[in-house]
Amino acid sequence: MKHFVQAIMLGFAVCAMVAMPGIAHAEVVLVGSSRLPFGEISKTKLRDLYTGQSQVVGNSSVLVIDRDNTFRERSDFILSTLGFTSEEFKTVQRLLECIGVSKAPTVARDSKHLIQMLVSNPNALGYVTRQEFQDDELKSRLRLIKVLAE
Repeated sequence: MKHFVQAIMLGFAVCAMVAMPGIAHAEVVLVGSSRLPFGEISKTKLRDLYTGQSQVVGNSSVLVIDRDNTFRERSDFILSTLGFTSEEFKTVQRLLECIGVSKAPTVARDSKHLIQMLVSNPNALGYVTRQEFQDDELKSRLRLIKVLAE
């Protein structure tokens, strides 16, 4: 079943890249608590986390934090980092929920709530704009997580 889901996700990613070339994306960065036990993650593992197929990286459970639809850069993160359009992402999440292999990410109400969850949970993972991450206090409490190409 996992291979079936991965094939669907790959098909969505290819369609998104072909159908929408040249779209400008806001720069968003993946961040985690400064205590998160990893500093890089594969794109496949990140997709598994955000679609709810997994809540673990290595030996650590991860609190995956998403943003609500009012966050302008959310669709850019989904497209440029995860490889889905917003609609494809919703479809994959619903499909996985229906077959019982998904736990949806925690959704932050706003940027302040997201940052509060990231700094207060040692296993939290989320995304912010590059501009939000420029705050010196925030930089000392969060770390950039490198997304590895496949």
